[in-house]
Amino acid sequence: MTLSSLGEEIFPAHPTHPGEMLADELEARNITQKHLAELLGISATFISELIRGKKSVSVAMALKLEQALQIDASFWLNAQRNYNRDMVYHKAKREMKRLNVPEARQKELLKAVAS
Repeated sequence: MTLSSLGEEIFPAHPTHPGEMLADELEARNITQKHLAELLGISATFISELIRGKKSVSVAMALKLEQALQIDASFWLNAQRNYNRDMVYHKAKREMKRLNVPEARQKELLKAVAS
């Protein structure tokens, strides 16, 4: 969690899906999606969908990634949790703007969403 100088939580303008992080890690290690899928015993389609943000990191997947890449399962689970929270925050913010909720009230409601 990142806080502003006023002690308010700051959310990224573009939430990062853990699949994006996985893609970066595979590129850095020169591992193909197909090879990772083989290591994990799952379909290459699933890895592709995870990287594109179409699938989420489950506990089972986080444990498999930990085994294959030596990156703690907690990293992948926290990344997924943060992504989910950030997406809820942005969706709530868009909805309040659409409904013309006054800015002062938006801040109150978004603070509750962030909790």
